[in-house]
Amino acid sequence: MFNALTAKGKVILSLIIFMVILVVFTAGYFAWQKHADTEAKLQQAIVLTEKQAQDANVLQNKLDLSNQNAEMLSKFITQAQAGQVQPITHFTVQAPSVQVATEDVANRINAKDPTLPPAVLEKTDNTIVTPNTNKTPQAPYDVAVFKNNNYRNWEWSAGYGQHGGDRYIPVELRRNFSKDAAVSYEHHFLGKEKGYEVTYTRKTDKLFFIF
Repeated sequence: MFNALTAKGKVILSLIIFMVILVVFTAGYFAWQKHADTEAKLQQAIVLTEKQAQDANVLQNKLDLSNQNAEMLSKFITQAQAGQVQPITHFTVQAPSVQVATEDVANRINAKDPTLPPAVLEKTDNTIVTPNTNKTPQAPYDVAVFKNNNYRNWEWSAGYGQHGGDRYIPVELRRNFSKDAAVSYEHHFLGKEKGYEVTYTRKTDKLFFIF
């Protein structure tokens, strides 16, 4: 009788784990799909005036940025337009006015025009195209393209794990303190043995000064 109940309990536990996994992956799929659609829309190049591109509030609303990311991007664009940051690349377009040139560059980026430099077509979180009044001697006017990857403070993950005969659901929460350092906590749910992990992550250019 005891063995029968134990076997039945194992079946019930397996069904519960299966249902949890199914719900997690289903919810994850729809969340990912919504996120992908939103990201694809945000990755479309948008045209801003020079003043708008320097305004953190405009960037936050137009690009759906956090206050921290908007402030960082605003500061960088202001420095770039003041000539304090050098461009990665230059390219020339033919247009009757700076406004037409700005729209043309944005449309060509969104169409993934292969004649544009690779750096301009690089996939990033946001692309901003703006006229630049800081003219160069080589051109009557400039159009600036800014490629932005947002900084994210928090990350989370969930999935399925198995250690020997123990099956569980790992859920991890990660706090990024900078682009190079983070602390994460992982907890195991629904397994026979409760478990957790705490890790510290550090990004380095070389491992043990070799690679």
